Amino acid sequence: MECIHWIGGLFVYLLWMVFLFSSSVTAGRQHINGVQLYYERTGIGKHAVLLIPGALGSTLTDFGPQLKSLNKEMFTIVGFDPRGYGRSRPPERDFPPNFFERDAKDAVDLMKALGFSRFSLLGWSDGGITGLVLAARNPELIHKMVVWGSNAYVSQQDLSIYHAISDVSKWSARMRKPMEDMYGAEVFPKIWKAWVDGISQFTHRPEGWTV
Repeated sequence: MECIHWIGGLFVYLLWMVFLFSSSVTAGRQHINGVQLYYERTGIGKHAVLLIPGALGSTLTDFGPQLKSLNKEMFTIVGFDPRGYGRSRPPERDFPPNFFERDAKDAVDLMKALGFSRFSLLGWSDGGITGLVLAARNPELIHKMVVWGSNAYVSQQDLSIYHAISDVSKWSARMRKPMEDMYGAEVFPKIWKAWVDGISQFTHRPEGWTV
């Protein structure tokens, strides 16, 4: 009888340890392509899922609910801040013509450095564009993909919208707060203006993003 109680207690303990391990979030930085990329990782599932945030976004601002609520026994979830965004600073963010391709390569190399040879991805806004480039260039790495709020090219209508929202002083305090908390009230307007200029350059590439 004591043996049965001991085995039962051990089983409960092991289940509790699995729960704690699977529900915990680990954070770190990985040296990738000359920069330190910040990432967060949670879950113990065999199916790896990469989360790619949108413009100026980060794991904290864009994917808190997913890191908390996705099935952590089924998935291993990785969120990262692209170079120059969030907690992957320095360097300060810049927007050369290939910045989506650069982010895609950083994401692939980060996942490889973390030991994942195949994964699914969720990409929001600019993260969706990065995800599309990533999948087109590395189809053998991608299991499944979901993107939303993304575009394949920048139209004149898009350009008008970007210019209309370029002055963050006209945003509501609620809209500004997450970015001001992340970047500071002085830096945020500058990096947002740089993003508007960066995305606007693609109006001269009506064929869209090439791979």
